[in-house]
Amino acid sequence: MRSQYLPDAVWVYWSRDLNHWDAANKAVVLDGENCSWSRKCIGLPSVLKVKDRLAILYDAPGGESKSHMNRDVGLAWLTLPLKVPVAK
Repeated sequence: MRSQYLPDAVWVYWSRDLNHWDAANKAVVLDGENCSWSRKCIGLPSVLKVKDRLAILYDAPGGESKSHMNRDVGLAWLTLPLKVPVAK
């Protein structure tokens, strides 16, 4: 179960209509499962398109820490175009 008070993941939301969103249309992009250097706390994502990829800049304390102090900046890459996840 994800904590509602701790930034533990970077999510992506999607919609075909920018004026109507469904909160169920979301997926985890980055969390403790695929971020090897910060397992418990990931936050403040920013994105930048670079050619055919999306750069995700985020901050995190590293390791098993949940601290909001002494954080570093991480960089993750996604290939564009993004694809909507398929339910298993």
